[in-house]
Amino acid sequence: MRLADYYELLESLTSEDCDGTTASLKCIQEKFPNVSHSTLVSIYSQHCQMITRQTYHQHNNPDMISYYVQVYQARIKQDDSSPVLIQMAKEANMPPAVIARFVVEGSHEKASNQEVTKSTVTQFLREPYLIEDPVLAYQVQLCTLQDVTYGPYAESIKHSVGNEYEFLLVQLLKERKIAFLQEDDMRKKGYDKTPDTKLEVPVAWNGHIINWIESKASFGDLFSHSNYLKDQYLSYANRFGSGLVIYWHGFIDELAAGCIEQGIALADHLPEDLTHLQP
Repeated sequence: MRLADYYELLESLTSEDCDGTTASLKCIQEKFPNVSHSTLVSIYSQHCQMITRQTYHQHNNPDMISYYVQVYQARIKQDDSSPVLIQMAKEANMPPAVIARFVVEGSHEKASNQEVTKSTVTQFLREPYLIEDPVLAYQVQLCTLQDVTYGPYAESIKHSVGNEYEFLLVQLLKERKIAFLQEDDMRKKGYDKTPDTKLEVPVAWNGHIINWIESKASFGDLFSHSNYLKDQYLSYANRFGSGLVIYWHGFIDELAAGCIEQGIALADHLPEDLTHLQP
């Protein structure tokens, strides 16, 4: 995807008409029929995560948490059946599960007059039935069900999809009789940071030697790719030589040229025209 097309798509995804639900994303997809639903979800989710990381400190402090609890309690008295926390999340431009976490934390501390641990709040989000207040438990459940970026359900889905694409990569390599080691194999050899697969014999693609392959069940945007490059890819390249990153949901085309210079090729699938090198 060209950078200009990405920004055009992102403008629609961040408009007031889009709230990340399946219905709103379907409307966006009608404008961009060549973009898959999974790619839309990935781009939307990653943009929300970036905004949340940049603004989280503005919300996660005692004064703001107390404010969110007060707003929640005032609104829930007026109507305890409407999605109060979800509406608050829209107004704060934060993921519903994050606002739910703040309100659960603040409400619990207010009721018990003592601090609550992060693990306890996380457990409440995973199992809302443990929350003593049934109305708050219902509101939290609504948040975790709708949130496509944060919360226990979103995290479980991302973890499951990530494993699914890693499994797909392994199956494709086996079908093509390309010998490789996986992360567990590499860790047994004493390596700490490892790609998903390290090829035992390198292959070539478009004049590029591939020693390792990293699978990403996401879209390669500017922000996430920059972080991955710094935290993972450059370490792999320095230790194992040049390699390949597969962004299964696509990537911004302009990123590829700069990566090749650093020994990293990008693709959105495992290339068919891999050349086996003689050991």
